[in-house]
Amino acid sequence: MHRRLLLIVLLGFLPFVGYAEKKTPHQIIQVTAQQVLEVLKNDEAAIRKNPNKINELVDQIILPVCDLEKMSKFILAKHWKTANDAQRVAFTNEFKIMLIRTYGKHMVEYSGAEITVLPEKNIEKKQYQTVNTELNLKNGSKPLLIAYVFRTTENTAKIVDVRVEGMSMLRVFRTVFTYEIADTSLEELIERMANYNRPALAMNTLSN
Repeated sequence: MHRRLLLIVLLGFLPFVGYAEKKTPHQIIQVTAQQVLEVLKNDEAAIRKNPNKINELVDQIILPVCDLEKMSKFILAKHWKTANDAQRVAFTNEFKIMLIRTYGKHMVEYSGAEITVLPEKNIEKKQYQTVNTELNLKNGSKPLLIAYVFRTTENTAKIVDVRVEGMSMLRVFRTVFTYEIADTSLEELIERMANYNRPALAMNTLSN
């Protein structure tokens, strides 16, 4: 797997935590963006001693506001249409676990980061809305421009993509996995993802 490329887009989730119900996309980011950074800052020592704490944070608070099924459908593209129900469920589940493990592994390294939520440019209600932010990693580099793409309904708003410096997380995954499937098959991709996700087989990544 192109680990550096995936890590860049996964950084987009760093400042995000909260629940989508009864809030606009901008409110979700504006109100909660600092919370996870505060947790990382205050509990850094405990998290380093017990990495599972950060995985729990990702699983219980961050991922519930992401529409993983729609993400999976976009990533697999034409292969989603030909996949059976069991393959769709398996891929979505392994994709979720992969996000938890990959994101959680690196998240604690950015406990000193700062997030700035940029003002709304267009408050018109649309099905897909974007919230723009700047993420300062406090390492001397230029702040990263991160856009959160939400799909909204009457009652909820959930993330369906994250774009870091214009780079779409979903498009990166789709490119990587499309090559994987072309070289082997969807079933084998799911099996490799499952192997990667097993702690005992952590060294067996999708590709080195």
